Formats: sequence, C-alpha cells, structure tokens
Amino acid sequence: MGDMDLPLLSNIKDIRARHYLLHLKTSVVSQIIEGTVFIFLEPTTLCEKNGYCCVRECFCSDKRKVVRESGQNLHHGTDVFPNHENNTTFARTSSGYSEIDQTSFGCTPKSFHQGFNNAEKNPCRKATLTDSSSSGIHCGQSNLEKECELISQKSCVVENEQESQNKLGKAEKVDSDDVLVNHILHEVATQAETQNDFKVVLDCCDIKVKSVTEVICNKTEVSQYLHPAFIRNCSFALNTWSSKEQVPLQYTVEPWSINIWKNNVQRVADFPRVICIKYETLPQGKSLLWRNDQDGSPCVFTPAATINNRSLLPCQDPPSAMATWQAWFTVPKGYYLSMTGDERPVKFIGCIEDYKDCWLINHSDFKNCDTKEPCQGSTICRQDMVKENIPSVCFYYHTTMVLPIATIAIAIGKWEVDILPALESKTKLCGSFIKEDKKTKEAHPCKHYEYPCHIQSKYWGSETALSLVYPPSSSQAIKSVASFLPFALQASSDLLGRYPCPRLEVVIVPKCFASLGLASPNLIFLSPSMVMDDPAAYIRLAHEISHAWFGINIGAQDWTEEWISEGFATYMEDSIYAEATLIKDAVYSTKQQNIPETTSKDNPVDSWQDPVGVDENAHSETQKKDGLCVGSPHNCDGSTGKVLTCGSFTSLSSLEHKAMKMKYHEELSDLRAHIRYRTLTSELENSSEDLQKLRPMQGETLVDDSGIGYVKDGRNPEKTFLQVHYLKGYFLLKYMSKIIGRKTFDSMIKDYVTFYHGQLVLSEQIIDFFISAYPEAAEKGMTLSGLYEDWLNHPGLNPYITEKYGNIANQLVATVKSHFNYWLHVNKSSRQNPSAKKMKISLEKFSFPDQIVLLLEYILELRSFSCKALQQIYQHYDIAAQNADVRHRWCELVILNNFPDLCEVRRFLIDDQAMGVYLYGELVISGKKKHRKLAEEVYRKVQHDMDENARITVSSMLYGE
Repeated sequence: MGDMDLPLLSNIKDIRARHYLLHLKTSVVSQIIEGTVFIFLEPTTLCEKNGYCCVRECFCSDKRKVVRESGQNLHHGTDVFPNHENNTTFARTSSGYSEIDQTSFGCTPKSFHQGFNNAEKNPCRKATLTDSSSSGIHCGQSNLEKECELISQKSCVVENEQESQNKLGKAEKVDSDDVLVNHILHEVATQAETQNDFKVVLDCCDIKVKSVTEVICNKTEVSQYLHPAFIRNCSFALNTWSSKEQVPLQYTVEPWSINIWKNNVQRVADFPRVICIKYETLPQGKSLLWRNDQDGSPCVFTPAATINNRSLLPCQDPPSAMATWQAWFTVPKGYYLSMTGDERPVKFIGCIEDYKDCWLINHSDFKNCDTKEPCQGSTICRQDMVKENIPSVCFYYHTTMVLPIATIAIAIGKWEVDILPALESKTKLCGSFIKEDKKTKEAHPCKHYEYPCHIQSKYWGSETALSLVYPPSSSQAIKSVASFLPFALQASSDLLGRYPCPRLEVVIVPKCFASLGLASPNLIFLSPSMVMDDPAAYIRLAHEISHAWFGINIGAQDWTEEWISEGFATYMEDSIYAEATLIKDAVYSTKQQNIPETTSKDNPVDSWQDPVGVDENAHSETQKKDGLCVGSPHNCDGSTGKVLTCGSFTSLSSLEHKAMKMKYHEELSDLRAHIRYRTLTSELENSSEDLQKLRPMQGETLVDDSGIGYVKDGRNPEKTFLQVHYLKGYFLLKYMSKIIGRKTFDSMIKDYVTFYHGQLVLSEQIIDFFISAYPEAAEKGMTLSGLYEDWLNHPGLNPYITEKYGNIANQLVATVKSHFNYWLHVNKSSRQNPSAKKMKISLEKFSFPDQIVLLLEYILELRSFSCKALQQIYQHYDIAAQNADVRHRWCELVILNNFPDLCEVRRFLIDDQAMGVYLYGELVISGKKKHRKLAEEVYRKVQHDMDENARITVSSMLYGE
C-alpha cells in the first residue's frame, strides 16, 4: 500500500453498523465539532459475507439455523448468531414489507422485462448477469442463485444430520457444493480456537476520542434500529439513548482507525449491540473545510475529501457498509445547517438536551414510538424558553434510505433559505420495457436493503420538496438557479423515472470549493462559478441532479470504478438540459401566448436560446432595430452577443418549433461531445496510465502484506482534477447508444435504474445488463470481450472516440469555423499593419457559449496570436461576462500569447478556484517573470482558503514541495 492509497480497515466481514445516532455541537470560533455517536451493531449476515445485499427474508435467514446449531455444540448451547426467532425476527417479518421481499424475480433483463420468474425463490442476490446455460444454471440465474438453490435443497438433510451429531466434525459432512454454509462454519471454528477478544474496527482519522462505552439495553429496544424497514424518524430518540446506563469499553486509536473491544468477549455474537463514542473533530481534519463564505462570514462544509467523512465521525467507510442515520446538530444562533436528510429540518431552540422531559412524556412506549412527529421545517421551543435569548439552535435530520456513510454531507453558514414550490411527481414508476399493470409491483420488487424507496409508491410522497441555501449577497444571482431547478428536476424524472429522494436542497458553497458541483442524498453543493444565467451552469445542475440515480440510488461497489456514476451523469446531462428547456417553453407558452422581450434579470432562463424559426442562411450583416440585432439566425443583444429570446419572434407552429429546438439541442450535444473529446485527449497526454482505466482493479481486491485492504490511488490529489472517468465513461455510453439506437438505449437506461435501484454495482453487471437486454449487439460488433478490452480495462483513447468525435460537422460548428476564419484574417492584418484601424466586425452571433469555447480552442492551437486581435475578441464576445469554461480558455490565451492585461487571470484564480489549478501550471511553464509573480502573489493571498488538494498541488507547482 502506497502513500496515495486509502486504507480500508473496518472489519465489515464480521460486524455491520446498521444505524447511527449523531449528536454534534459546532464551535465556529475554535473550528471544532464536539460529537457523540451511538452505533447500532449486528453480526454480518451470510449474504453480506459473500458480498451481497441481504433483504432479511432470503435464504441466509434459514441457513443460519445450520450455523447456529453447530455453534451450540461448539459453545455449549450458546448461539453463534442472535436468535432470529425471537421478537427481533418477528418485528422484521411483520414490518409490512415482508410481502414485497418474499416475492422474487428473474435476474436477467429478459426476465425483468417479461415479468415474474416463478422458478426462482430467492430475492437476495448480487444480480450479476451471466450466460450459464452450459453450467446447468437456470437461464437468468447467477452462480450465487444456484448455490442458494442447492443449499435450499439440502437444508433438510443438513439439519437432520445436525440433530443427530454433537461434534463439529460431523457438520463437515455437508455436501461440498454447500460452500457458503461451510464458509461460515469454518469461521465459527476459527473463533472458537482463538483466545483473543473480538474487536470492532472503525475507520477514522484526525479525531480526538474521549470515551467509548457499551450502552446497556435489551433486544426489544435495539431491534427497531437493526432493521431499516422501521421508519426511524423520532426526533427525540437521542435523549432516551443518552439517558441509558453505559459501561466503559477498551479501545485504541490508530492513525486510520479505532479498535474497540470488551474484555473476555471472543465472539461477534456476544459483542454489545449498541456502543457510544464521544469525540472531537480537529481543525485540520480533511473531512471538513472551515472557511469564510462570499460575504466573509465563517462557514464549514464537507468538501468530498479523499478520506470521505473519517474526520467527521468514526464509522464503517467501505461503500458496502450501508446504514441509516439520525442527526442532531447544534449550531450558533443565526447559522443554518444543510444536511443530507429526507425532510427539511426540525429546529429545536437551544439544544436537544433541553427537551428531555418532553420525550419522557410523549415517548414512554419504546417499542412503538408512534407519537406524532413535528412537521418538517417546524421550529420547537419550550414554553419557559420563549422569552430567553438562547444562543444556539439544534437542527434535526434523518434518512430512511440505506446508504454508505461517505454520502453524508453538511454545510453550515449564515445563509438565507428559499423554500420553492414542491414539484409534483408525474412520472411512471417503471421503465418503458415493463408492462405496466397491477402486477408490476409484485413482478419487480425491490432487491436492496429494506427501506421505503421511491419504487414503493405506497411509502413515497407525491411531491419533491425544493429549497435553495445561499449567502445573502447571492440573492440576485440565485434567481437563475431557482428558475431552472424545477424544470431540470421534472425533465430528469421524465427521462429516468421517479426522483429517488424525497427532497432536494441546493447550497451555494464558498469559492474555495474544489469542484463545480457535488451531489449527496437530497442535497447538491454548487460552486459560485455555476450560479449564473448560462446553459453551461444549467447543464452542470442537470449533471448533479442525475447523480440521484447514478451515484446515490445506484452506487459503485468498487470506488475506483467512478465512471459508473460520473459517466452516466455526464451522458444524461445534455438530455436533461434539452428536455428541461422544452418543458420550460411549454409552461411559458401556456401562461401567455407571446412571451415579452426580456433580459436575463427578468427571465433568467431565457438569456441563451436556440436559433429557431428563422432562416439559417440569413445574411450575416446585422441591423439594429429597437435595440436588437435582426437579420441573423436569432435575436440578440447587439452589445454583448448574448441571445435574449426566440419565443416571441417565431412564427412556426408549436410542433415545428419543438422539432427545431430538438434539432439544435442535438447539434449542441454533438458540439459538446467534440469539446469533451478535446479535453479527454489533453488529459490522457498528461496523466499516468493507472488513472486512465475505467476498471483499474478488474474485479480484484487489493490487500497489502499486512492483510490490510486499500483503495489504489484513493488519496491521490491528481485524481481530483482529472475528468478521465467522466469522459471515457460518457463516450462508452455514447458508443453503446450508437450501436443499440439512441431511443432504445435511453429506455434501457430507465430500466437499468429501476432494476438496480438501491444497490451497489460493478462494471461487469452494467455491461451484462445491456448486452443481455440487446441480443443483437454481437451482430453489430458490440461484444463482452470487446467492451472489456477496448473500453474498461484499457488505458488511453479508444479509436472509436477519435473517429466519431475528433471532428464533427453541423451548423453550430460551421458558424464557429466562420468566426475562426474571420479572426485569422484579423490576426494576419494586425501583424502586417499594426497601426491599421480597427476593422468593422460583421459576424453571425453565436447561439450557445460552447461555440465560444470551441473558437478559443481553435485559436489556442495556433500557439501565437496578436494581442490586438485578442483585444477585439475580448470585447466582441464580452469575455468578462461569460461562463467559467469560456473565461478559462481566455486565460490560457492570455498566458500563451503574453497578453499585457492579466486582470482576467487574476480574477479567475481567486473567484474560480475549482478550475484555476491548471492555470497556475501554465503561468509557471510560460517562463515569464510577470506570470510567475502573479501566480505566487495570488497563491499567498488565497492559500489558506484553498481546498487542501488544490493547495498541495499548486504549492508543488510553484515551489516543488
């Protein structure tokens, strides 16, 4: 394991954390969070030991009998596993969800589309799709399913043998095919032979642990916290657990973990079910960024650090260690907390401890806490505290979706909150390939850990709550996001199915944020660079919204296979943006037939528009009329080149208008694909081959010489600034779409998110799904071996990408080339006659800012351009008002051509830090003293506000540290 690798130390093969109760108190002055976490533990199930999701009503529940009876012989009648025939199991099977889980369905896309496969009786599986006809496995069954079937067939024989034998050796007579049961029996025997105390190992880093205790409780009390089918949303639950008796446990804290044990407890089954850890975070912990926001006020947020949330709380960090959580977060008065959670927060004036008496009165029946909860977004204050000046407020959040702890996100600041109208769900529950009838629910049940998910409409609201959180100074800029967000969310639901989270809150985080956007359950962080009226900003928002399906509802089982989330999100972002603009047009046209001419401030969504409803070959000369340019393929602001609206000028019918808009969005998608190709080729030239593979581990788990598992390059700061997995994954999906057909492929994606919702997947499962669902793929040259060798396991650039996207031809690109040729002429003239007067510019206006990006990339390839011509470009396209993608290319041109005015470069390095790291390198490489001076000057100014990875990378560029 190298310095850039991320260790995985928690022993999830032995024990799992099912639920977390978090109690956190924030001090913005000391930059410390005082934390208490109650962790509810349970031995890992047989399914989980073999890498599968356990739905509790599966084969492992019955097969534990075999293991348990062997354990009784081994330990003189003591259960190896908890007795699942007690009240705990009863609670699980009577939770109201068992009827769904007892229904099973076929594993292949074919059986998925056709309906319930009655031959299969096991809903618990990894759902790897394999062609197993030659191995005697039923069509659509995975190898695990076959083993499950074999176990079920032999269970009676095994149990009879167990009843007649009192020695472990007799248990080994079980058929060799029963490998899963024997695997557990072997672990039982191993535990019996050792004299060492059993240890729970949790991942953590940069945390000061104060104490670790066992919480004394009975099985009935803890049972509802071990099974996610219980809706654990009691906002007073923390008080009762805090009041329970606690006994100290032994522990040691290592650099990457905390090890916890109880003296003389050698078996996982005897380890305490609930433990409590009290700790403090450290200011230097990388899971939190303590910074000032755009208004200069202190704030803190989780920046998606390479160590995930390990310096926020001790936890089981591997992605398969999924759990639910409840959190009580106390912050100073005047601050707001955004956090992953199913509902808007309940706010308690003061601290949650102030409400202990309320809990005792209203929640005396622990087994069934059914007292009405406060409404989401409500504020609670004790009568005797109303007139007091309470210096703090406690925010309560909870989640019912079973998720990796790495998905927890928080942001705290002195921010405004806008509650937007909730979006009503109008989407179908299932993909287009599914026959929509009354038996859909039974034919296609959930295959994840039990929790009330979006597929189960019975447990899902019809509306998605929307809100925006931002510094007060951003109140005007945020209007563009507020206007586009509902359309983007509706578009994504139309394309992918019901939105899988019950609410969505968008938070504008400080400019030191090292990404343009970050999606977490129910929460999106946006960089200030993306808060503007511009298609690029809307497309980025669409990208983050799509992560609700790709990355959250369906996650990567192997963290190194980032394309599983990023590739799909990049593929979907253009479609979501295009669909959202069509929905917006339909809404506006319904409200009023003629949309008035507007500016960006009046109607933020309409600033950039497609050239629709006019002659594309119109003369390039423009004339001013009423302040607008006419005679070009659209109407635009003559001074800035930005299109205002087209809806009020078109004479086409609504259907023709929609068709034209779709055509131009397809052209925009192709244009963006070409730009992505150029970006990808550049990154591949400047990155190591290890970081270029979509499937770098190729299914292998890495373990070092000491037996510690790890994620290769998990802490490599270079990965933070690479888009290889985004772009190669995107082009892989574009390739599959081309082979299968766009319409069919997009429908299959909708089926894919229904099939795998709530689960962790690997690359091979995705490839198997689409290959199996489209048998004609091989005839068209798309084979499993080809996809693995040419796309997943191979570094570098696939030849198909260059052939298809290395050069494209459409009207948008043709317009860019006409501009480029014009500026070539201007450049030549200015070099030949520097004193010549400024030429009159006569050009068609661009329809999308991406055209400016491509134009500047064409100019960058020249390696030399006159400063006089550059000045005209800067003024003509109003570069200062463009999005960060445009301005980044402009800054590259400034550095490359030694342009005298460095103001835009300075501004970019300060205000657009998420994209500014590359420019530091360009300033240093140029060799110009003024460039290096600027880089060092800006770095000294912002280094303490920078993201840690960005700071390390830039420091290395400047000083070689």
